Amino acid sequence: MTLTTDTTPAATTPAGTAPGTAATFTFRPVRPETDAALLHSWIATEHARFWGMPEATEAEVRDEYQRLDADPHHRAFIAESDGAPQFLAEVYDPAHSQLAGQYAHRDGDAGLHLLLPAADSPVPGFSEAAMTAALGHVFADPSVVRVVVEPDAANTAVHALNSRVGFRPQGRVDLPPFGSDPAKRALLSFCDRSDFARATGAASTIAAHLDPQRWAAANRHVVAKAIGEFAHERLFEPEATGGGRYVLSGTGRDGVVHEYAFAATRHLLNHWRVDAGSVRHTAGGAEQSVDAQEFAVLFQDTLGISDAQLPTYIEELGSTLASHCYKQLHSTATAAELAAGTGETMGDFQRIEAAMTEGHPCFVANNGRLGLGAQDYLDYAPETGNAVAIEWVALHASRARYDAVEGLGHRELLAAELGIGTLGRFDARLADALAGTDLDPRDYLYLPVHPWQWEHRLAVTFAPDVATRRMVHLGAGEDLYQPQQSIRTFFNRTHPEKRYVKTALSVVNMGFLRGLSAKYMESTPAINEWLEEVVASDAELHERRVELLKEVAAVGYRNPLFESATDATSAYRKMLAALWRESPADRGGEDEQLATMASLLHVDADGNSLAAAMIRRSGVGAEAWLQCYLDSYLVPLVHFLVRYDLVFMPHGENIILVTRNGLPDRMLMKDLAEEVAVIGPRTPLPEAAERIRVDVPAEERVFSIFTDVFDCFFRFLAPLLAGEGLIGEDEFWAVVAERLRAYRERNPELAADFDELGLFAGEFSLSCLNRLQLRNNQQMLDLGDQAGGLIYAGNLDNPIA
Repeated sequence: MTLTTDTTPAATTPAGTAPGTAATFTFRPVRPETDAALLHSWIATEHARFWGMPEATEAEVRDEYQRLDADPHHRAFIAESDGAPQFLAEVYDPAHSQLAGQYAHRDGDAGLHLLLPAADSPVPGFSEAAMTAALGHVFADPSVVRVVVEPDAANTAVHALNSRVGFRPQGRVDLPPFGSDPAKRALLSFCDRSDFARATGAASTIAAHLDPQRWAAANRHVVAKAIGEFAHERLFEPEATGGGRYVLSGTGRDGVVHEYAFAATRHLLNHWRVDAGSVRHTAGGAEQSVDAQEFAVLFQDTLGISDAQLPTYIEELGSTLASHCYKQLHSTATAAELAAGTGETMGDFQRIEAAMTEGHPCFVANNGRLGLGAQDYLDYAPETGNAVAIEWVALHASRARYDAVEGLGHRELLAAELGIGTLGRFDARLADALAGTDLDPRDYLYLPVHPWQWEHRLAVTFAPDVATRRMVHLGAGEDLYQPQQSIRTFFNRTHPEKRYVKTALSVVNMGFLRGLSAKYMESTPAINEWLEEVVASDAELHERRVELLKEVAAVGYRNPLFESATDATSAYRKMLAALWRESPADRGGEDEQLATMASLLHVDADGNSLAAAMIRRSGVGAEAWLQCYLDSYLVPLVHFLVRYDLVFMPHGENIILVTRNGLPDRMLMKDLAEEVAVIGPRTPLPEAAERIRVDVPAEERVFSIFTDVFDCFFRFLAPLLAGEGLIGEDEFWAVVAERLRAYRERNPELAADFDELGLFAGEFSLSCLNRLQLRNNQQMLDLGDQAGGLIYAGNLDNPIA
């Protein structure tokens, strides 16, 4: 994190009041030259032995604080009351301290050291007031999400004090020497904003990332995106006013004419890049604020939002705006830093995952996450980079089912994922819960559940199952998991080599409730095994080094009452299921980095993209880089379609790109069983995998490339690279065409099937994603007939025609 607490003027820094006293505190930075004698009298004492400098001279204390004063990751403050110094507080970045690598660090963590001098006549309540004031000072920095302390494990007095102000112990850790800090066994404890408010009665600050400046910037960003994407989908027709400037007009419900003036550049595929800083809103000629939610209300009729859908869409926009405010504070790494990495492959992979500032590139309301509260957001949103423990439940086998790839038994899986110790504790808890009943613990399956899902849905909606012990809550596992961009999928931060866990999450985001179908789980392993056979036996895919992260096991739970009361698409049938997916941890080699392909479109605060940073790092030039990228990504997708009628949902989050020093090497494909389809009768499927076969008109087979790849990804990537002067748009698309022709020439036996697709047709249909969400932001499509529910708006010129 970037420490900014020293920029807060002392006069406005939150102060603490000691119970029963009138003492208040303000904070000023330590001045090593003039404060050396004072600091020496506090630190070089037996009372401060845990500070590690009991024998230090005044000169040594001064030198130490001069060193700390020059350290950008450390700030030291003296708290004063009525102008008199009272105690010392140090704020530091744990990632640059003894704690580095010792716990699951998250962006927004701040470490705190507090030294209360020995007093001849201790004032009752002084210690608690001082700690309360220090925490208030740290939390005055809105970029701080959580405070970390690591007092000596033997310092029981401090542990008790920390507990009173909201710290929760996490366990003992052995810390190595660091700088002048000695090695020690410490009690690691955390205090977030909610913990602090509950313990001290302070006002809640869990929404500290929301302030007028960031809110205004977020609204400009979202309105700019809305104008661009709605114009792309031909819902809007902005009027050109000259010099790359445009105006969009609409009449409000009050009859007043509103105008949005902006600058934009136009690109291939009817792509608009609207300059967010240029957007100006006037009503009746008077300057107005730029407000994304008001924008949606104003253009409700133009956008085709029904009265029933409008409030939900406004709420989704509000959540997207709030998320953008958080990202402004916390996504501080540059694109070049992310591309370079630190040399720790899995840590860098997850760092990029949390650093991304944009959700789906096409959707305007792309961070809705309706159902998550403010604290839930801080705990579970991917951009927070938090690491959480997953909850587990035991499910009676009369309603639950386990399916896995051949040879992977349920208990074997549990032992690998939980560990023998945790599994034994869960077994004991289940036995205790079933004591006095006629239920047998051997008839139960164990299932990981999202913590939010357990608290807000399962413990309530499935209360009868809990009461009758068909469902037994077992508690949290020991491993910590990081939420991925797909929200309901977790990556194991404690043991990266262990499998991903994908859970049901009854939260609405981008037009769907993010549940997980128990019925679909039954065939998930079989579909993955069939896909593995396809990839393993295909020479072209072997040459492209395509790899699958297989979904190797799944558990689903069916409640017979909900099954009888709902149809197959109901959200009530998708509340309780999970799957395990292979980890990419053992797929990377030396000098290789991993990142979801979505991250290529990430743009840092300076406007630089990660894709461009990777190209510069590779040193091979944009055209050569693109050739490697397209051979790793686009060519295999086209081959799957030509050879097997296989289509994927190959958006950026479902593809992990493996790069070597920035140069694309190969792709890892994930999220397979739910988002793959065989779109014709010619490819044989095992009976267990038949559910993925769908009927698609022959002329629409190519839409998976035109829509999902060309329009939903390359449309954004090409202008980013052109904007940074790396390769022009026409040249970008020329490379795309060249790599497709090279594939055709390399596979002459497939040339006729390739030509039949029509990849080089003059134009293709524009499939509109936002129109789907605007039509029904609870369920954009009938999952049983997705193709039949699509909305088209004319055609786009094919840039490779």
